[in-house]
Amino acid sequence: MLQKIFKKRITEIYEKFDDKEILVSDDKANFFGLESLGVWKVRGNGVLLLTKKEIFFGLWKPKRDLLILVKSIIEITTPKSHMHRSVFKPLLKLVFKNEQGETDSAAWYVRELDKWNQVLNEMIA
Repeated sequence: MLQKIFKKRITEIYEKFDDKEILVSDDKANFFGLESLGVWKVRGNGVLLLTKKEIFFGLWKPKRDLLILVKSIIEITTPKSHMHRSVFKPLLKLVFKNEQGETDSAAWYVRELDKWNQVLNEMIA
């Protein structure tokens, strides 16, 4: 039952990007939250994808989306924890300017971390 719900959500997210070139994606990314929302806010699994202009994350459940413009990224790091949470493996952490112009950060555990790092670092260099 859950797999069917998640598959529908994954398909829905990828359909939003049919007209854009997806450079790298992970449909089982583990989100560690937004620093601005604090430790107790939503985290979970979803689809993380990168186009030439944006990073999009769509949480499977509850249905929430996060959009980060590539041009707003300040720093890319690979810590083993984010906001006191860890899977004891390196994470993809992005420090960026949010819509209010304030510094924020988000982190994910992704399966192809080296690929994400390479592509993102080339884009913001």
